[in-house]
Amino acid sequence: IKKKLMKKLILTLAFAVIAVGASAQVTLGPRVALISTNLDLREEVANVQAGDAEFGFQYGLFVRVKVPVIGLYVQPELLFSNSASTITSGAQNVDLAFNRVDVPIMIGGKIGPLRINAGPSLSFLTSAESDVSGLVTDIKDNYSNTSVGFQAGIGVDILKFVIDLKFEGALGDKFSDALTVGGNTFSTDERANQIVLAVGFKLF
Repeated sequence: IKKKLMKKLILTLAFAVIAVGASAQVTLGPRVALISTNLDLREEVANVQAGDAEFGFQYGLFVRVKVPVIGLYVQPELLFSNSASTITSGAQNVDLAFNRVDVPIMIGGKIGPLRINAGPSLSFLTSAESDVSGLVTDIKDNYSNTSVGFQAGIGVDILKFVIDLKFEGALGDKFSDALTVGGNTFSTDERANQIVLAVGFKLF
């Protein structure tokens, strides 16, 4: 199901570009982002604490389609994301690493030089691992393959550069199956809150 949905999303983006590629109302280009991730615990557990926010990255493509009649634009993106978090369990540090395919679909408009946008963000988990003292374990089965969140933020276009600062959060509370490390059992948030600083480049 996940692979079929991914193919449909990629085909939809491709058809959108082909259908309006000759129009001046379309912008397309590569995009990279630095993300700061906070992973929450389901509840307080003795000797288990979430670490500080950690940095990750995204890279991929964006397409912006302007709707002149209403003065808004729609900007779908296809991004490959890598994020990390640390949990302290007793005397051990548990390093968690996640790889995802993210598909935010932003709707926005301009106020002066600034763009304001918001929209849903679909996420497809491709891998999840924990690292305890060098022992790497596949924990992907502890999480759902797909989740839905939202993004909201501001941006500005400077020459051919597209710069955005956004907050990403979850739609509803979702938590993983319990993880057990060092005798401590805990669950982490299915979809972490993130601050996203993204830069894109307009190819046309």
